Amino acid sequence: MHFTKTLAALACLLSAGTAQADPFSNGPGQGGSIPRGAFEAGWEANGAWLYSCVTEHNGGWHPGKIRPGFSGCNFGYGGRELTASHYRVLTGTYNWLNMSNTPGSIPGAAVPIGYEADGRTLYVCRGEYKGGWHPGKIRAGFSGCSIGYGGREIEVKSYDVLIP
Repeated sequence: MHFTKTLAALACLLSAGTAQADPFSNGPGQGGSIPRGAFEAGWEANGAWLYSCVTEHNGGWHPGKIRPGFSGCNFGYGGRELTASHYRVLTGTYNWLNMSNTPGSIPGAAVPIGYEADGRTLYVCRGEYKGGWHPGKIRAGFSGCSIGYGGREIEVKSYDVLIP
């Protein structure tokens, strides 16, 4: 019940000022499920689509990635790649703005999609790494897109930021 109430509050907070009432899937995902209409946010080196997800962790909501075959939302946190079995998946249509020439920058139009435990806003980014483009997170103070990959949290300097 707490998870559902927190999801509703997060959706209202994050959708303020955007065209979509709720940028997430209709209900919480579980065990690797991906809803119809999920936004294709990146891809693996082998071409498999990656989708953007968000999950609750340590008092915040952290963007990450999911695809068929994952057991949940994979996200970078504290230097490691973690997997959460309960998550929401981003749905709808969005665009990307390349920020590779200005590492650490976040455009004013960036879509807020989560937050740290201390309230700092997190945005969806995707970083180029090992032949793929992996969804992750960025916020003020990062010098690149933070992705989870191979059990680690990696900051990538070549990245795009999600915009409406």
